Amino acid sequence: MPGKSASKGGALKSRTARSASLNYLAGLKLNKQLAAERNPTKTILLKPTKTSVTLKRLAANLSESHELSKKQAEAMLGDLVNLVTKHLKKGDRIRIGGLGILVVRKRKTGRLGRDAQTAEVIQFKPTKKGPPQALLGVVEPQAASNLFAKDPAESAYDPSSRALALLRGKEISENDLKGSGGSYTLQDVETLLGISRQAIDKKVQDDALLAIPGPHGRRRYPTVQFTKDGTVPGLQNVLKSLPSTNGWFRLNFLVTPDSHLAGRRPIDVLKEGNIEPVLTAAKAVGVQGA
Repeated sequence: MPGKSASKGGALKSRTARSASLNYLAGLKLNKQLAAERNPTKTILLKPTKTSVTLKRLAANLSESHELSKKQAEAMLGDLVNLVTKHLKKGDRIRIGGLGILVVRKRKTGRLGRDAQTAEVIQFKPTKKGPPQALLGVVEPQAASNLFAKDPAESAYDPSSRALALLRGKEISENDLKGSGGSYTLQDVETLLGISRQAIDKKVQDDALLAIPGPHGRRRYPTVQFTKDGTVPGLQNVLKSLPSTNGWFRLNFLVTPDSHLAGRRPIDVLKEGNIEPVLTAAKAVGVQGA
């Protein structure tokens, strides 16, 4: 009868659809098993985080901790990402301390799967489309075992002459800072000069203000360069005349007695408004090892 025939046809279609669905799910499960069998030791499962941190958010954190504008921090991070991507595309390995090694993984063969209709295991062709896949923390086991096979000789632990000079330089920098009255924080300079932090950053970039690295990556400003009216006269011209932009190098010049100034400190001569002799002394300075 027509009614029974239609009912049987609908049931047949329903069973066919259900069978195709089960075959599809079975194929997905098989793909996962095959992937695990191919790389049983390299499979890394990462638990999804509750929130995704964007570059914009990282830039905001950097701008606060390093006294930069958000625009500058975003530009720096953008340049870093572009540089990392460029090296990865060239096939370079990028080692980042505390994070691992970034390296591009190239697929030599296509992935395995199962035909949903025939249940036959098939291999898909490899694709070159899409961005490169970067792995974190890739280290060859054999290379690592060779590297730590034996302890280095005791002489390898001795600091080189350059390392000793670096240590001595740190001691000199600390003495220069303590002997010249310490330093101000960014908030102190804002109050002292009555200008914004953006204006302070502009003065540092223009060599009109001396800044040195401070605790937690934040700048400090040596107190010796300030007067009740602002900064010592001629400071910008003197800083521009020195052969190094290193803040500690510049501070050392300002607070160290100079033979060109009859044994007087350049900063003291500047405070008297006598700029030309200090400029001459600054131009006569050479950078050791340059």
